[in-house]
Amino acid sequence: MPRHDITTAERYGGLFRAQRKLTRLLGLTTGIKLERDEFAGLDFRSVLDGGLSWALVRRPVWTLDGITALAWNHESRTVGETIDHPVGLLQLLSRVPLGAGGDTTQRFTFFPDFADSSAYQSEAEITAQAAMTDHLALKLGYLMKFANSPPTGFEKTDNTLTASVVLRWKALTPAP
Repeated sequence: MPRHDITTAERYGGLFRAQRKLTRLLGLTTGIKLERDEFAGLDFRSVLDGGLSWALVRRPVWTLDGITALAWNHESRTVGETIDHPVGLLQLLSRVPLGAGGDTTQRFTFFPDFADSSAYQSEAEITAQAAMTDHLALKLGYLMKFANSPPTGFEKTDNTLTASVVLRWKALTPAP
């Protein structure tokens, strides 16, 4: 947000995840997460992962899914050295429907670093989403990120509030 020609916040991020169910409980998953946040000392970060997805709880009022995966973390930092480390990805994702057109999600993700055990990272996020039309929804979120070994001169904790418009679509036929 420019304030008197000074940028005070700017973050870009994206995530793509593909999953294939193997059983009612277990599946295969792979994903890539990309982000840029110069105010957190990151010129560019990518985390590429592959592992297992778990359908832990399936109830009409609540679902809980998990992911356990091996990953590769690449960080080009604004100060200091570039990092290429093998990491893990442990995630829990909870979803609570709010009527027919909305829901709330809660996510906790932990990234243990296998090359440097003190360089672990974690994220906690809560969102609320409400449908505006059949294919558009409004989503509000709060994300807290923690890096135990941030780039030199940067804080360990970072908080972000978001508001976004979401494009949703569903397949005409359910997956087998």
